[in-house]
Amino acid sequence: MMYSTATFLLLTSMSLTDISAFLVPAAAGSTTHHAFTRIETNSPSLLSTSSTAIYSSTDRPNFDFSFEIPKKGIADVGTAEVALPPVLETSDVVVVRYALPFGLNAEPDKGNNSSGQVQVVVTKDGEGGEKVGDILRQTTYWRGREPGIFDVSKNAENFDLVVQALVTNDLSVADDIVLVFERPL
Repeated sequence: MMYSTATFLLLTSMSLTDISAFLVPAAAGSTTHHAFTRIETNSPSLLSTSSTAIYSSTDRPNFDFSFEIPKKGIADVGTAEVALPPVLETSDVVVVRYALPFGLNAEPDKGNNSSGQVQVVVTKDGEGGEKVGDILRQTTYWRGREPGIFDVSKNAENFDLVVQALVTNDLSVADDIVLVFERPL
């Protein structure tokens, strides 16, 4: 299935009942330049790492933060601990949690942003706290009943794959979705 590279609105319904967001500044003293996501779950050893070869080199420390993995009903999945290298020279991270179903307006930006690379960029402010110009960096996604963190920045040139990762977050596996944005300052 092909998705347009024009703005998309991911919706199954516009009932936005439970939304939370928080900002995460870069951690002082953190210097590693690898995206590293550790997910502590009730399942043994779910670990996701990715190289940052596509990221612009910044001498900034990683954004270090954690969030509760979305769950379904009373099933407790665990916590994701993330060390995310910035792609922008000056930015903050915004973590948004939407109750499912949710809406998002974003599209690939062909390297016209300050990172110089194709990124998926917000085109309309959202009720969860994302703003025009924010870069979608990560999203939760599901492989069957196992959660993961999808690296949107690493896969931004394949917009169909990004959309496929987003739509794995449905009510059959979770009650909400977590989106991680990098906001230019």
